[in-house]
Amino acid sequence: MKKILSALLLVFAMILSACGGIKYEYKDGVMYGDGKEATGTFKFKAGKYKVKGSFVNGLPDGLFEEYYPDGKIMIKDTFVNGENTKEEIFYKNGQLMGVFADDEDLKLYFDDGKLVMTYNDKTDESVIYHENGNPLMVNNDKESTIYDENNEMLFKVQNDEPVDIGLTLKEKDGTFQILKGNKVIAKLDANGEIVSYLYSTGEVMLKVNDTTGVTEFFFKNGNTFMKEDGNKNVINYKNGKPLYEMEGDSWVIYNEEGEKIAGEFELVTDIKKIN
Repeated sequence: MKKILSALLLVFAMILSACGGIKYEYKDGVMYGDGKEATGTFKFKAGKYKVKGSFVNGLPDGLFEEYYPDGKIMIKDTFVNGENTKEEIFYKNGQLMGVFADDEDLKLYFDDGKLVMTYNDKTDESVIYHENGNPLMVNNDKESTIYDENNEMLFKVQNDEPVDIGLTLKEKDGTFQILKGNKVIAKLDANGEIVSYLYSTGEVMLKVNDTTGVTEFFFKNGNTFMKEDGNKNVINYKNGKPLYEMEGDSWVIYNEEGEKIAGEFELVTDIKKIN
């Protein structure tokens, strides 16, 4: 009887051990299984979002997919030996929102597929776009150019010197108008400190304040499109809510509801190995 009881207890202990399984933990960028660097494909939650991807010797390697609560793709991250070499972010409608590559190239889109901005690390050129897809500002290490929504050039500086594009200055009611031909393309305050460039239809498109150093771009509806203040840069949706925020080397992407949707894996829970 004692032998039978001992055998049953041993079997029961083995079952309990098997049910306990391996304890997985994600810490400081590394996936562990019972304290050892883990290899395999895993599902887990990063914050409130579900993620699926593979680890090799504890480090993320290959394609990782992060999902909206309804199961649609939110982010695709490509890792090579623990390094994130490419990140693609998607709107809920499936349209590509942004692409960030390890060589610091950047493409950011509106939800209708039109470009918001691009940055090319090889040429050090950045482009900000109008709502209709035309360039608004093109900037590189040699020159900067500003255009209205119809590709009309409003300003150009090359090697830190203004380029003559046929502009004239006219005083009116204590302030100044900047004209190209007979058309007012910008306005200057009485102190010559704040210049406001205009859309072809007269709305303020871009305001530069030399006193505060703040540059602000506007949608035609009057909402702020982009604001540069020191080392902080904010790009908004057309309704005024933030889309992209960058301060120093840190950046954040938001969905249409104002929720943060991009960043490193944070608060990783519910880890399950599936392969």
